[in-house]
Amino acid sequence: MTNDNPLAHPFPLTDARNSAQLYLGLPMWFMPDWKGRLLNTHCGAADALSSYSQVFSSVEGNTTFYGLPSADRAERWARQVPEHFRFCFKVPKSISHADDIPRQLLKEGPLLADFITPLRERIGVLLLQLPASFTPQRSAELFSALEILQRLVKLPLAVECRHPGFFLKDQHEVTLLQELKRLAVNRVVFDSRGLFRDGSITDAVIHAQSKKPRLPVHPLATAQNPVVRFIGHSDWQQNLLYLQQWQTKIQQWLREGRSPYFFVHTAGNHDCPEFARYLVKFWQGTMVDWPGEGAGGNSAAGNTADLFA
Repeated sequence: MTNDNPLAHPFPLTDARNSAQLYLGLPMWFMPDWKGRLLNTHCGAADALSSYSQVFSSVEGNTTFYGLPSADRAERWARQVPEHFRFCFKVPKSISHADDIPRQLLKEGPLLADFITPLRERIGVLLLQLPASFTPQRSAELFSALEILQRLVKLPLAVECRHPGFFLKDQHEVTLLQELKRLAVNRVVFDSRGLFRDGSITDAVIHAQSKKPRLPVHPLATAQNPVVRFIGHSDWQQNLLYLQQWQTKIQQWLREGRSPYFFVHTAGNHDCPEFARYLVKFWQGTMVDWPGEGAGGNSAAGNTADLFA
């Protein structure tokens, strides 16, 4: 995405929902700050998922990155969401950040498979987030791990590479893209351009800039479920060019019959529901009333596909 001319990214919307689905979500389904806004005032962590899934059609599953919840909890999560809803859980860090990922998968994989079993019908993509220290020289290990993971979980997969060596448009990146296409594995695109153009000196922005990856945006789909993780400028209007570019790209993917996932982040994530609503409005779509704002309205749950109607 190097063309910064807004006129180069027209957005003549057509109804692509007959062949594909856009899933829209946030990094998590509960923050205390969201009470009285996205969530009702009395909502707690235990019942937030049900309310969240009335508004959004997907969520990043960061919880599993730090450890696998129990099967009982997984079953409760499955019961709390509507049929259309999709989780995008992350492979535990103990696997993705191991010195030998295939070996660790063989060791811990059965536990991961047990966790997935009650949620299988509600998982859209399983995400493998690699550390920034994972270099292209370990590519053969990555491809082996993906093959093992595919046999183990039998779910769509996506991989997020964070080492700059995977973004140089050289043979390493070509090989990565070729192998991901061969394996039908999606590539995660982390778009932090807005964040790193943010000159704010708030603690949230400074912290996010110190933690989030700053890498080129290569929006290439290698399988059926491209995954975009977007964290923008704290002044939302400074993100309009990027959002316009993603409109065009998402429409292209929908026309190709793909079902992309788009996750909205902000620095600290305290206002990411509001930013998501701003994004939906900018994309000429509609969002159902939020449970925390009094209307409830779960009859239209999951209508984020109407962004592209």
